[in-house]
Amino acid sequence: MHQRTFDVDAASILFNLSGYRVVSAGAAVGDQPRRVLIETVAGEGACPSCGVLSSRVQARPTQHVKDVTCGGQPLDVVVRKRRYACGEALCPRRSFTEETEQLPARARVTTRLAEQVISACRAEPRAVSRVADEAALSWPTVMRMLTTTVDLDTGVDRRHVARLGIDEHRFRTVRYLRDPDTQSVKRVEPWSIVFTDLDDGAILDVVDGRRGATVKAWLGARPRWLRMTSPFGPTVLF
Repeated sequence: MHQRTFDVDAASILFNLSGYRVVSAGAAVGDQPRRVLIETVAGEGACPSCGVLSSRVQARPTQHVKDVTCGGQPLDVVVRKRRYACGEALCPRRSFTEETEQLPARARVTTRLAEQVISACRAEPRAVSRVADEAALSWPTVMRMLTTTVDLDTGVDRRHVARLGIDEHRFRTVRYLRDPDTQSVKRVEPWSIVFTDLDDGAILDVVDGRRGATVKAWLGARPRWLRMTSPFGPTVLF
């Protein structure tokens, strides 16, 4: 039974999940953690197939997700997702469920919890089982996060790249990128562009997106000497 909070805005600030607000929160009962019901603050979503925005809600299914602790105590987090009807007549998709950076499609673990778990395992030598227990996750789930984490080269803008490899890649699952200097972790969606140094195989960057526009934007943000290491420019392999 959810109990309506007296100040929803204050509860949302304390919960602090980007893009979401707290709808209701119940008291912890016995060994059962406090249940928190959340939903996105956005009132519309873009269809993944055609990109047309829709605010027509067909349903509001709920889903239990794993998230970080709040005040050192675990929470039973329930997210209420909106299923929108696509209003584009020519779009083959009739409806779609909203996605966010913290909870992409089919995600059962928030991005911030995944980042915390990966950082805990990589920052110091710890047993994966201990980290999994602390996060209330299974050992296979944590191991899957670790094995799909890609370590980036931190000196991409200081490299003289003679042969730049560019690969449009469709991962089977979501990947996580870790910066070894800052230990920060970011989530990368299945469709990505992977940039590599073909001389030593170092991964320079992984960027969400597809097609030439993503490549041009990445190259445009690099120093000129990295992009022009010879009069004819770098050799690019697709």
